[in-house]
Amino acid sequence: MSENEKPERVAIVTGASSGIGEATAHCLAKAGFSVVLAARRADLLDSIVADIDAQGGKALSVPTDLSNAEETSALVRTTLDTFGRVDVLVNNAGYSPPYALEQMDRTALRHVFDVNLLSGMQLIAELTPSMREQGGGRIINISSLTRYVGAPLVAAYAATKGGMEAMTACLRLELSPWNIQLSLIVPGFVDTPTFDKSRAAGQHMRDDPSNPYRKWNANLEDFAADQFKSAIPPEDVGKAVVKAATVDSPKTRYFVPKPVRTAARMFGALPDRVADRLLLKMYRWGPLA
Repeated sequence: MSENEKPERVAIVTGASSGIGEATAHCLAKAGFSVVLAARRADLLDSIVADIDAQGGKALSVPTDLSNAEETSALVRTTLDTFGRVDVLVNNAGYSPPYALEQMDRTALRHVFDVNLLSGMQLIAELTPSMREQGGGRIINISSLTRYVGAPLVAAYAATKGGMEAMTACLRLELSPWNIQLSLIVPGFVDTPTFDKSRAAGQHMRDDPSNPYRKWNANLEDFAADQFKSAIPPEDVGKAVVKAATVDSPKTRYFVPKPVRTAARMFGALPDRVADRLLLKMYRWGPLA
């Protein structure tokens, strides 16, 4: 490489087989990054890689079960062996089981934390030495409005997103000596297959007459369905990721779209009991249904 030639920019995107991850991979590729796509479904990843290649971009599929520590480490090794560096890590992988907390055992809870939070922490830890050696990097963590606005049936998911935000705040300080900068993306309702997948996964619980939450589940689903009518395209989140990955001084937090910031601030400013009553009425949950 000549002195004036810039090194290839490389990004890893987890949860890249659909939705926000897929859109982010496309946006980063269009911005000139070589993109490494990680998720479980090899067939879906290969199709996205083919699309990116056809559009003149460069991408690599690395099928990965992020709940597995060894496969997560293999993702790092494969990327570094192939490209020699990682400039941007996008921790996007995540899912929300459609169950009440009492309906999940320790194994199920651990899996949510493994995929949504611990895999991202492991990737950051294993990429830190190479980012330090190359003079810096960007880590972009995808959070959620549930971190700011509570909702029934998402306790485990919201806990992982709250943990991600706390972890990000600490690592901004911890990694600052090496120009490793961290940003959070906080999306609102995004038009992805996530809602339909979650609804399908919880069908048996909705059909179970012994489920004590059954009579309010439909109300919550109606609320979600109404919100998704005005959902933003996943490309909007991908564009925010590209901005956080490329601007000279990235923000610590990006709300997408901007009104999400208003909702987060409004509910954060309200007394807890007032916020709870508003949310229970909005979700038509429990005594306010």
